[in-house]
Amino acid sequence: MLIFDMAERFLIFSIKDQRFALPSGIIGEVTLAEKIFPLPLVPDYVLGMINRYSIPYALIDISLFLKKDPSKTEKVIVLKDDFEKTAFLIDDVVDLVDLDSSELVKIENESEQSANLSGFDSSISACFNFKEEKVLCLNAEEIVSRIKADFNRGVLK
Repeated sequence: MLIFDMAERFLIFSIKDQRFALPSGIIGEVTLAEKIFPLPLVPDYVLGMINRYSIPYALIDISLFLKKDPSKTEKVIVLKDDFEKTAFLIDDVVDLVDLDSSELVKIENESEQSANLSGFDSSISACFNFKEEKVLCLNAEEIVSRIKADFNRGVLK
């Protein structure tokens, strides 16, 4: 029986001079945030709601969520509906690449994360090298789960 390493396509994007990636299969679209509708009583990294084809999406400032440093850009990655109608604010799209699973370095515990990623948390699940730069793979499920937990705990502005 032959076992093949499945290649997966990743969208690489930048946030504050750092490269991040998400599997392309979870991305609905990349667009500009035309109008953001603010929401009261939400965590500070939730900028509000955006309207995409008459469907509201919570807009998350990933830079503020991960680094506690707000972003000033207006490009948005809208995740597919499996991710609770969520969109991430990014600086820019860098590239779209196909990677074999062997090219991804999984990050599975806190010591690996702090040693490899300068204090990033469980929202980063893996990394890989692209054009001599380290790219951090975001774990969208973990991010959405943490956002839900923050709402339930009442982490507010």
